[in-house]
Amino acid sequence: MSNALSIQTSPESHRVWLRVSAFLSLKSPATRITYSGILHEWCRFLGAEAGTQIGATKMIAATDLHAIAFRKFLESRPGERPRFQSSGNARSEARELVVDDTKGRAKKKDGLEATQSNATIHKKFAALRRIYRMLIASSCGISENPFEADKVPPPPKDAGRKRPTQMIDFELVMEIISLPDVKTPKGRRDRAILALLFGAGLRRSEVVTLRLGDVRQTAQRTTYLYLRHTKAKRDAEQAIPDWAAEALEDLIKDRRSQKAADGDYLFVGFSGRAGKSITNRPMSDTGLYLLFKHYCLAAGAGAYVTPHSARATAITKLLSDGVPHRVVQEFSRHSSIQMVEWYDKRRFDVEQSPAKGLSYGKRKG
Repeated sequence: MSNALSIQTSPESHRVWLRVSAFLSLKSPATRITYSGILHEWCRFLGAEAGTQIGATKMIAATDLHAIAFRKFLESRPGERPRFQSSGNARSEARELVVDDTKGRAKKKDGLEATQSNATIHKKFAALRRIYRMLIASSCGISENPFEADKVPPPPKDAGRKRPTQMIDFELVMEIISLPDVKTPKGRRDRAILALLFGAGLRRSEVVTLRLGDVRQTAQRTTYLYLRHTKAKRDAEQAIPDWAAEALEDLIKDRRSQKAADGDYLFVGFSGRAGKSITNRPMSDTGLYLLFKHYCLAAGAGAYVTPHSARATAITKLLSDGVPHRVVQEFSRHSSIQMVEWYDKRRFDVEQSPAKGLSYGKRKG
């Protein structure tokens, strides 16, 4: 049972919160925290606290009109700062977002506001929609889903994005991977991490959970990774290129010399002065993020790239090399080809646009 909600049991509220807690307990820890926070925000908007009797009563009584009001409320709430800043005041810009002073119409978000993004609000609506579907199926006294998309369409998640994933130039990839000092154990670890991000298109959560025994070879000597419980909720086997395998082999030699067993983490942290003392603790998501940013900045890849940029770069490179979308989908482990297309950062629509050759002659006479 999840402990994300503090439940005050009573005949009226027990069934709702029991079902919600059971629903959350089946989610991953990160998803459980996210859903719990969204649920608390929704209940507070309704005037109650999640886990209480009055909270359950208001959850049951909520309608699509409450959901519409909630969307308007979220659209005015502070959110992640956009990448590009204007010279104006962020708070005044947030207020101006709600209503256009000149025409009195709602203003479309373009990703440059200091309020919550369309993608964030879309995610919150999707979570609440799933929770209500579960409560309806569990016969908790709710007959209609207030977040049903036909009644209350969420904002378009792909419009007005604040921080879209940016691809890294292909020519910079090997330069980035070569930056770590491979004369040191830490440098060999860093090089192996960068090689896997670019060579296998891994998510950083997949990298930090790898164990030594997850690095394997086929009878034909192809090195591959055994990925456990991926985002697609299944285990997967991911082949890696030879240059990435070489970097990984050097790291494995280090880990074996440190008496690490197959069940130990492949990537561990360093501590002490200048980070020279190896630990037995797995590397954190944040540590990997900062490591990646450090080397990318050093190579001049830009300030806005993230570890996910390596995944987008790998997918885009395969598509540029003519690999079919269906095959790339197996590589990226996406649930659909549409998701592969979303990660395709090629700019054929710009580079091959007929607008580049558009011209107008001078008026004769």
